[in-house]
Amino acid sequence: MAVQLDLPLELAARHGDEPMRPEPAASFAAGLGLGLFFLLLASCGGGGGGGETTAVVATPPEPIALLDAIPARGATVDPDTGGVNIVHVGSPGLRFAYSGACGTTGVPVRRTLTDLSTADAVHIVDHKFACAFADVSAYRVTVDAVDDDGRRYRGALEFSTRRGAGESLAVLDHAVTPRSEVDELFVRYIAESLLDDIESPLLAAVAASVIGRIAERSWTELAASAAYGAVAHSVSYPSRNPDGEPALLTGLVAMPDVGAASPSDGGFERKDRVVILNHATGSTPGSLDSTGSGQVLPILIASRGYLVIAPDNWGRGGSGGDAGGGVQPETYLMANRVANNTLDMVAAVTASDDYRVFHDPAADTDVSIVGYSQGGHSALGVWLANRAGGAGVRVRELYSGGAPHDLYRTFRGALQHLNGSCDGNPWCRYADTDAVVHYLADRILPPLLAYTDSGLAHGDVFEGDGLASGFIAGVLDGDARYDTLRTLLQFNSFTNIVDPAQALASRDSRIRLYHSPFDRLVPQRNTRDLMDRLSPAFDVVFHDGECDSDLYELVFETISTVGLVHALCGIEMFDEVLEDLRARDAITGHAPPAPAGAPSAWSSRGRWRTLTESLAREAADDPGALEEFRAGRSQEQLQTLADLLREPASEDLTRLADLLSGVH
Repeated sequence: MAVQLDLPLELAARHGDEPMRPEPAASFAAGLGLGLFFLLLASCGGGGGGGETTAVVATPPEPIALLDAIPARGATVDPDTGGVNIVHVGSPGLRFAYSGACGTTGVPVRRTLTDLSTADAVHIVDHKFACAFADVSAYRVTVDAVDDDGRRYRGALEFSTRRGAGESLAVLDHAVTPRSEVDELFVRYIAESLLDDIESPLLAAVAASVIGRIAERSWTELAASAAYGAVAHSVSYPSRNPDGEPALLTGLVAMPDVGAASPSDGGFERKDRVVILNHATGSTPGSLDSTGSGQVLPILIASRGYLVIAPDNWGRGGSGGDAGGGVQPETYLMANRVANNTLDMVAAVTASDDYRVFHDPAADTDVSIVGYSQGGHSALGVWLANRAGGAGVRVRELYSGGAPHDLYRTFRGALQHLNGSCDGNPWCRYADTDAVVHYLADRILPPLLAYTDSGLAHGDVFEGDGLASGFIAGVLDGDARYDTLRTLLQFNSFTNIVDPAQALASRDSRIRLYHSPFDRLVPQRNTRDLMDRLSPAFDVVFHDGECDSDLYELVFETISTVGLVHALCGIEMFDEVLEDLRARDAITGHAPPAPAGAPSAWSSRGRWRTLTESLAREAADDPGALEEFRAGRSQEQLQTLADLLREPASEDLTRLADLLSGVH
């Protein structure tokens, strides 16, 4: 039968040949069970008078296997790791208990399973353990499961410990952004990164005009005056590779430059929060790339007075290659692995003397977790791991937007788009073929094939640079060969968590979700379903009115660049995060000295206007591209865009508006 376990877990560890003693409560339970077992044996014998006794031979438990485990079987881990993840599939009726070197940190997190070739296993169960490991020791985690009908199952995970070289957090490089430059940082990011991705000057001019209007209407924080300059450290810290073995990872730590603050600023008063910032796809915060969101956003938050911790995922930054020059897949959307690395970095930063001025080292760390797109998925994973795993941080706020919270249905919808079977399904309605192939083939599938036992080889999945047609059809049609892959995708989803109120007993986090209905990259249904799953047990709000204005709809209808609305909604979310942090600072008395207010960078006479006019001139001087653009849109759409661009005080914008609307 299929592997089913909801474990009585008996965790036994060996220090040499000496078994570890169980905890007192576990010893009592084990002794009671053993006593009842022998009592049962005695009662099954013949009556008195020398009758013949019938021996009862227990049926050996059926073997089981684990879907995933951290550490991996046979790995050698650092004893300071102190934690184990065990994941399996099973039915709701299985019962489990724990003993040995590790103790559970809460109720195991269950997820429902769908679309498998067999109905035997309907749950994925994720157990998180806190462990006290000794150095140079062997450990064996034994898994015993009992089903409602009395059937028993057993499996084991064996690994060992060896202390590493004693690495600690190290600063590799640093960058200083003066307060005078912070105010222009975000506008420069928009101009040099977001708009540069739009090849057509006409589309870029339209996008710049729309962004300027959205910014004037909604973005009151991102380009507001900073309270401080910011210092960014590129750091390495001890953590784990995807198998759970010791490894150095990299990341960024950003903080206010309090040393450069003038006395008139009123001095520095540390915040009551540390901000964890999980990066989006393609970002590597630890690289200190001043043009990327991975550094821009931490600096903007740090300039408000906060300590910001922004880890690089495994496979990016310092862990992005091996000695032979090969590239290791990023742990893309692998929630447990990303969460473990993130929490390791938080522990390393808060333990370092370098950053103690920015947080209270004597108390558990209060944090706000922020992430958008891939980072939003990571943020949910960190929150979930901390809630279920007891990592010693208190998550006060969680901001997540634009993320594939239901990774499985997002993946399945992408495949439906590729084989032409979407039929208006919200999971593939706005999909783009190039984007779908890129994210599935280059991002999602490589780590699942590399770091888990999916039972699939490269040739089973890929054909040339794309996905094999047989793979697409097999996944969609329920072929049993792909059951494990389907299960792993559902394990890394959040909208299928069973009874989150029970699994995540601590419910003091404020959860704020964001997602545009016009997102072509990640379907909004991901976030709406997550909202439904977490409500009403948690303080959760889906800001579904954000990123849903007439301007977002205009971008959606007129500019086909796949990620533009997705990126703009992310910017909107980060502006709200800063506004929320500022409002809370005012309530708690931690408000920075810089006043809030409409950012001068968005002024019609500012740099943004200059950029938009430059793009408009370039677009107007390319009649071929202009006619191609006009041919693909209705007169009503063209008139709407012209009205948006037309500015009597700007000859360049008025000229482009006239060309769009057909006025000569």
